Amino acid sequence: MLLLSKLIVKEWFKSLLGAVTVLFLLITTADLINGFLQGKDADRVLLEYALKMPDLMGKMFPICCLVASLFSLNKLKGHAELISILAAGYSYGKIYSLIGTCALSVVTVQFANLGFAEPFANKIKRQEIQKSRKSEGKYLTRSSLEGGRFWYKTQDYFASFAYFDRKTKSLRDLEVYFFSADYNSERILRAERATFAQKGLWTLTNVAELTALDTSTFPIQGSSPVRMLRLNEEPEDFGEFEADLTTLNFFKLRQFVGRLSKTGINLAEYEILLLNKLFLSLVCLVFALIPVSTVFNPNRRSDSFGKNVILTLMVTVAFWILYSSALALGNSGSLNPWVATGIVPLSFLSYVIWTFWKNRKLCA
Repeated sequence: MLLLSKLIVKEWFKSLLGAVTVLFLLITTADLINGFLQGKDADRVLLEYALKMPDLMGKMFPICCLVASLFSLNKLKGHAELISILAAGYSYGKIYSLIGTCALSVVTVQFANLGFAEPFANKIKRQEIQKSRKSEGKYLTRSSLEGGRFWYKTQDYFASFAYFDRKTKSLRDLEVYFFSADYNSERILRAERATFAQKGLWTLTNVAELTALDTSTFPIQGSSPVRMLRLNEEPEDFGEFEADLTTLNFFKLRQFVGRLSKTGINLAEYEILLLNKLFLSLVCLVFALIPVSTVFNPNRRSDSFGKNVILTLMVTVAFWILYSSALALGNSGSLNPWVATGIVPLSFLSYVIWTFWKNRKLCA
């Protein structure tokens, strides 16, 4: 049985390696040609290509798992090896388990890619490519990594906030640290909420303030229920800060979402960003198991190459259309984040389970 298992594993990983190589070369060729046709420098083209790869690989791995199972089993059927394996007492259930175990290795790679490699690439991308001149002039530094808060620095103050609500154009838990021309602290202002009023002005609620920090006397404390504050930022500027969340690895993003959940705000978009990494990793396993149902017809002649390609395209296109639509509904608040990210992968997994259950008598 060990030899038979080695044969199946060998064919599966050979097909996986072939699929990864072919798709990688196609994507690389297309992306590099597109970059050079746009007149970009070679260094810029190569940098953008390298930073795109984690995202592209995240979409490519599930397809490669589908192709690996489809073509490896088709090859075993074409050489009558599959029927010989089954005749030797190798059960259908063992084939499912073996290919599922092989796919788990890709699931691990996919999770590492989406959870760590992609955020690292996004971090470099934000620093090297997507910085506009406007942002560079307005923000000297910007970070979302410290204490689960967004931080930025201008010419006159440091500021931090926990969350930006785009619907109400308001900042939650705002803190502003003002400093003088010689970089001495002057005053600290904290507000439960800051709502955009008009250009350059924000309305603060439940305000607490410390002043006279640059003097030899004790700081003076003050508070007010409502106060107007002049800030250089406008609501459109804070969209840039939300994009910084894509630079957080899986565990830091989970911690960030956990902190925000205590504030009672709507976290749908952030939860979808987090759960997307988990379910896109699970999809590799699901896609690897979908073609395994063909083992229940081992006597059929091997399917044609064209038929396999068409099936791969149909499954891939159907999945991404449905999955993208579900994510859009989740981001709009129409679906729960767990439902939005999980309904399509789990539906495909249900099909795999149903197919196996339908033929359970053969698996006994």
